[in-house]
Amino acid sequence: MKNFNIERYIFALFLLFFSFAVSAQDIGNLSYKKKELNSGVRFGANNEREELRTDESRSYEELTTGVATFQFENRFLRFADYIQEELNFNFEVGPLGGFGNWVDSTFAENRSADHKLFGIRTSAAVDYWNRFYYNQKNYTLIQITGWGRYDWFKQNSTGTSIDSNNVVTDFDESSTETKFRYGFEAKAGWGWGRLEPMNNYMLAEYILNKYYNGRNFSDTEIRRFAAEIASVKDKRNIKTGSKYEMESKAITAFLNEKMLLNAPGNIDNEWKMGEFAPRFNGSRIEGGPFFKYFNREPDFVYGGFIQYENAKYCNLKWNRNFSANVSYNGYKRDDWVLAEINIGWSYFPNLKREFDFGAKYVPGVVIRNSSNSADFNQGVIPYVGYFSQINAKARVNFSFAYRISSDKKMLLPGPEFSLSFYRSRY
Repeated sequence: MKNFNIERYIFALFLLFFSFAVSAQDIGNLSYKKKELNSGVRFGANNEREELRTDESRSYEELTTGVATFQFENRFLRFADYIQEELNFNFEVGPLGGFGNWVDSTFAENRSADHKLFGIRTSAAVDYWNRFYYNQKNYTLIQITGWGRYDWFKQNSTGTSIDSNNVVTDFDESSTETKFRYGFEAKAGWGWGRLEPMNNYMLAEYILNKYYNGRNFSDTEIRRFAAEIASVKDKRNIKTGSKYEMESKAITAFLNEKMLLNAPGNIDNEWKMGEFAPRFNGSRIEGGPFFKYFNREPDFVYGGFIQYENAKYCNLKWNRNFSANVSYNGYKRDDWVLAEINIGWSYFPNLKREFDFGAKYVPGVVIRNSSNSADFNQGVIPYVGYFSQINAKARVNFSFAYRISSDKKMLLPGPEFSLSFYRSRY
């Protein structure tokens, strides 16, 4: 009997040591992988402007536009030890309405008018960025963005025309117009640091807190559970869709068999939720060259940038986000230095809803190449956002921002609004 008791104690000590070793193992960086297809409707409003200059003419337009479009989005995200990347394709088509004013000047005539328009807008955009880590903190950055937009609309214009002899003529005309606008941007660089995606960590912490209330879990235990959540979600096939019941059973079995916890009740409701955009923790700094092209003014811009980002996973319900970006922009007429400082917070009352709010400060200096002078401009952009996961498939996304500027040179004042209702498959 004595030998039996000794063997039992040795076996218990072995189990205790083994469970401690497993729980204390290095889980590594938090991973996150997701592929989703979104389709639905979007309502939006924005202030737009564009300019085109030649040696003989200048055309300038300001518009307040509103759209109601069908939207299709295909998105892929991957955050792993050695790479962080995102590929996003977006397509929209639907009615377009707007009002504003335009100026068209040549040596022979100067025309200005207020106008209203109604038609159809079609747009598409592709964005890809990649941060490749060659060790724990150091990485290279590549980002490529391209977009195109085609508008067909009826336009009513009322204004005046002044010819070279200063003869003023009123006009009121209607016309059918088209616009094809496109642009692309590329940047490359180097960086140090890492933003960890906290989505799976958040879900792990929520489930542990709800079903094992009163028990304190270490960061290592939560990370271990988050790693298992990532492993289960990584096996999803977007063609067949998510199999929530099988996935939640696998998670329940992991809690019971690997973490030695009592099996929780049905966690299907929690497992279907929490599909937020990436929620980060950490900091990074990066910089490098870039260029932009747009088939209006400014058409080709090149320069360099440096950017610092810091995100804090404060607790289950709060995230704080800070970023600061400074860029030098070279152009054929004037150069400018532009900065953007952003401070914001995200609040998650549960696994279904997210509230965002914050403000951006945008100072800039225009460097006049012709006169060797500089003009300082600044603006502030307060913003709010809301996301709701109605059920496993349906989503609502809302954002609103208001641009406040000292003048129109760096920032066009006015509101920007977007409201989307869509279904998601992943």
